Amino acid sequence: MNQLADCPVCNSNVFASFITTTAQMHTSKEPFNFDQCKSCELVFLNPRVPLAQLKNYYTSHYLPYRGPEAWGKHEHFVKDSQQKLDLERVNRVKEWYKTTPETLLLDVGCGKPSFLKACKTELKCDTLGIDFSDEGWKNTTEDYGELNLQVAEIKDLPSDLQPDVITMWHYLEHDYTPQENLKSLKSISKPSTTLIIEIPNFDSSSRKEFGEDWAGWHTPRHTSLFSPRNVELLLNNTGWEVSKILTYGTMDPYLLYWMSRMEQKGMAWDKNMEDEFWAFTRGMIRFLPKKWNQKNTSLGIMTVIAKPKS
Repeated sequence: MNQLADCPVCNSNVFASFITTTAQMHTSKEPFNFDQCKSCELVFLNPRVPLAQLKNYYTSHYLPYRGPEAWGKHEHFVKDSQQKLDLERVNRVKEWYKTTPETLLLDVGCGKPSFLKACKTELKCDTLGIDFSDEGWKNTTEDYGELNLQVAEIKDLPSDLQPDVITMWHYLEHDYTPQENLKSLKSISKPSTTLIIEIPNFDSSSRKEFGEDWAGWHTPRHTSLFSPRNVELLLNNTGWEVSKILTYGTMDPYLLYWMSRMEQKGMAWDKNMEDEFWAFTRGMIRFLPKKWNQKNTSLGIMTVIAKPKS
């Protein structure tokens, strides 16, 4: 295990244990410790799983990689839901950047690259997706063969790439070196580049409600749990200027509530999810009154929009 001596955001060496949680969405129930920085209040996994061993927690049974097929005969409903999410993300890009066919959109941590496919269709722009593994797109040439997808890290990107838009949909909370990577992205960006980050919000009602079972921990895959103040500090310290922080994201906050409930129940995440579908749907309907208030109070997700400092 890799022990950190400094906070990943502010480099302070003054921190203390905040909570112990077990591995989530995984057959193992090994415990992991999260510390909290006394200075910027970032909560971060410490010690962390060595990068070489991290793939053990991203198996073929990992629910996000299994996708709609995991839901059996209800697969088509889940596919529709994913398409709506992708379109919401496309619309979030439209809100903050006027794209043209010459626009280059870089998606960091692209996973299953359905968002990039939606960008090709809806925005008609150029795209590049990178991830540390091809689990999200291997053997899917029919669906994603036209996309530029690379198994790569941020440091591998060419210095003259100059993307117009950089998206990180639930990537930054996984990042082992956020300061280094955000500085690297700044160095390859244009002055007009727009950075869109969606992450779990530590200062949210779902985290307070579920405690150690909060799905936002996603133990041990999530290494940093940000709040608005410390994510803005991180961006400021790495050459970015925050334009806006939203108390919501494109991801339905109900998913965090549902996954947290399932963690409480000790659900086997590698099973066929077919028999969970209708209970999931009923819960989503009951959750709607809460969701209507997400622009006033964070239910579990936040979005950060930033541009390079001049």
